[in-house]
Amino acid sequence: MDYRNTRMWEELNAAPAILQTLAAKNAGVLDEIAKAAKGALNAYTVARGTSDHAMMYFKYLAESILGLPVASGAPSVVTVYNAALRLDRSLVVACSQSGKAADVMEVVRRANDCGAVTVAITNDESSPLAKLAKFHLCCFAEEEKSVAATKTFSAQLYLSMLLVSALAGKKEDFSAFLHTFSSNVPTIDAATDAAAAEFISAEECFLLSRGISAALAFEAGLKLQETCYIKARAYHSSDFYHGPMAMVGKGTKIVLFASRRALNESSEQTHREDYVKCAQKMLELGADLFIVTDDEGAFSGMAAKIIPVAGGGDERLTAFYFALAAQMLACKVSCGKGLNPDSPRALKKVTITK
Repeated sequence: MDYRNTRMWEELNAAPAILQTLAAKNAGVLDEIAKAAKGALNAYTVARGTSDHAMMYFKYLAESILGLPVASGAPSVVTVYNAALRLDRSLVVACSQSGKAADVMEVVRRANDCGAVTVAITNDESSPLAKLAKFHLCCFAEEEKSVAATKTFSAQLYLSMLLVSALAGKKEDFSAFLHTFSSNVPTIDAATDAAAAEFISAEECFLLSRGISAALAFEAGLKLQETCYIKARAYHSSDFYHGPMAMVGKGTKIVLFASRRALNESSEQTHREDYVKCAQKMLELGADLFIVTDDEGAFSGMAAKIIPVAGGGDERLTAFYFALAAQMLACKVSCGKGLNPDSPRALKKVTITK
């Protein structure tokens, strides 16, 4: 199958255009959430799969920019153990592409009963979750038909960024970034070709990053799992050193996501030193290292294979380039293996867990 003929490819390429109108379409709701959440002492996210990776991105932004502690919720605490969570002073953000996740809705229902400020992020304004939460942010991505979530993930990331900006009382204009991002899609396409060819024979790999970009490592791992059947495992690079690194040997495939920018200049040197150290260590262990980055110069002289992306003004924005690169890589590898990324075995578009 030619990857260009798949729904996954069509949908991931639709993301830049979808992002163009999200701020305007959700502006009123964002303002209302910012007002309602002024007294929140913390945030609590609830999601599964790809949506949970978007919430990991939200967590890093909210904690780093707002100083707002964010807990990643475990729905089973409510649906299996019937816990009475005290969320009365919390901002609860529930994320689900379909808006039909039963366990996510149960947590929101309990949060509503507590008096929490509840926000749903979905791609369906008429979905049960969108109606259940007090506020709804919509992806407006039209129906996503491929099982692998791509354009909706990019929209979830963007809405998460807009939400944090609104909570910070800012009106940021991302139009210049969106224009640059859209114009760089062909470049990202070309940049993933060589890596895709090498991953066609892969059966397992690790994906690493830290901080905001870790959300993209986890999402890339999921995409390689569900569309390529590769045993891909993502880790925060800081956690990887605490045991899992022992699995790395000669030829172990590793993908590292390294953003040139952090959130502010004061942390960029530490940020850069951290991912350079990670790359050096993986190469010392004999890994077959691929680096998705907008900082090619940081790895000069290393025997790593660079997947170059343009990058954004800070790590929040570079995440969108990383997401697209990961999605393109998975789609190409899946088709190269003779698989159909639109219909992975054993999976459905909407997964209901309770």
